[in-house]
Amino acid sequence: MATRADWEQKALSEVAAGGLARLAIPALARSLGVTKGSFYWHFQNLRQLVGSALRRWEEMDRDALDEVHEIADPRRRLIALFRDAMHKRQAHALYVALSAADAAEVRSSLRRINRRRLRFLIEAYRELGFPPKKARDRATLAYAAYVGALHLRYQNSGALRRNDDLDGFVAHSVETLIP
Repeated sequence: MATRADWEQKALSEVAAGGLARLAIPALARSLGVTKGSFYWHFQNLRQLVGSALRRWEEMDRDALDEVHEIADPRRRLIALFRDAMHKRQAHALYVALSAADAAEVRSSLRRINRRRLRFLIEAYRELGFPPKKARDRATLAYAAYVGALHLRYQNSGALRRNDDLDGFVAHSVETLIP
């Protein structure tokens, strides 16, 4: 039998692959190799699964930030965050797919994640000696560059598709955005 975590993770994978509209209980059950009964053992409906999956995503995002936050030097912390984050292709697809969703619960989850990420960046820039407004501006620019790169990669626009293009972008971004 699939666990609740299995269902949540599969839902996140499916959303990353094709958006919220791709979620269907029978298809999820087939891909997990279980019956629909397994779904109803853990969730009352698809909406409950989506909410639970979003909470899992937020938890994973928080854990990733906490892990990088352990790096004492703020410059090294920012570099590690940007380099690590830029190589998580499925996470990019998930973020972009959820950004396109019109569900209130998804928008709330995205707002919380964006706020948490921006707070993380602002704190690091403050530790680098930037005054509050400059730290906020620099953090916003860095985050906007990251989110823009996610969209470019996910849309397969040609930009940032190849690993050396991505590595070049990351190196340039680090040089430009992290003093």
